[in-house]
Amino acid sequence: MVSVAAPVSRGRLAAAAASLPLDTGAATETIPAHLRRLVITRDRRCRFPGCEQPPAACQPHHILPRSEGGPTCLANLLLLCAFHHLIAVHRWGWGIALLPDGTVVATSPDRSRTPHSHGPPSRAA
Repeated sequence: MVSVAAPVSRGRLAAAAASLPLDTGAATETIPAHLRRLVITRDRRCRFPGCEQPPAACQPHHILPRSEGGPTCLANLLLLCAFHHLIAVHRWGWGIALLPDGTVVATSPDRSRTPHSHGPPSRAA
């Protein structure tokens, strides 16, 4: 299950959009610093359902993998902690999707479990 739709607040991204691209137009091995900052601003923590790891413990993840032509763009990136990124997704084979409403759905390799988040992270006070 792969989805690259992602809600984005235009107000928060207006300054960045005026001078920096939100889509590199290709699958790049490294994520440009400005896209990394935007993913952190949007996600605010690991987005794997139930995880609360802060951005310092997280890495941007290509939802549609680069090896399958997934672009390096805000809509195809999701913040995951090192465990969920490297172990759950890349080693164990969990699937992850970002739905248009900001909800994240993780799917176990055998498709028997599908934990959901309850929507996008709440704004910091």
